[in-house]
Amino acid sequence: MGIRLVFTIQREAFYLEIIGKEIFYGDRIWKNKIRIVPKDEGFERKIIMSRNKYPNLNMKTFNDFFNLNEEERKEYENAKDENELADICIRDVKKKGGVLRKRE
Repeated sequence: MGIRLVFTIQREAFYLEIIGKEIFYGDRIWKNKIRIVPKDEGFERKIIMSRNKYPNLNMKTFNDFFNLNEEERKEYENAKDENELADICIRDVKKKGGVLRKRE
């Protein structure tokens, strides 16, 4: 089934769903999940084609939030199971100002 982590940043809720070694992003605008680890091939195109569903955000903001450097990528790849991957996600989102609301 996987693990679902619900976060808020500035009163805006979003969730990360971990299924196996894949991490998916979703929020109130994205009803269908977007795979962020490993990165979905059409990720940037989906953001651009969203027709300003995210008026206060631009592509640079999304890239700052979702792009992983080499060290982070290795850490995600070396995670043993979903629980360890969830702990890494929680730590990384907290670094960016997110607050964990629920872990299912």
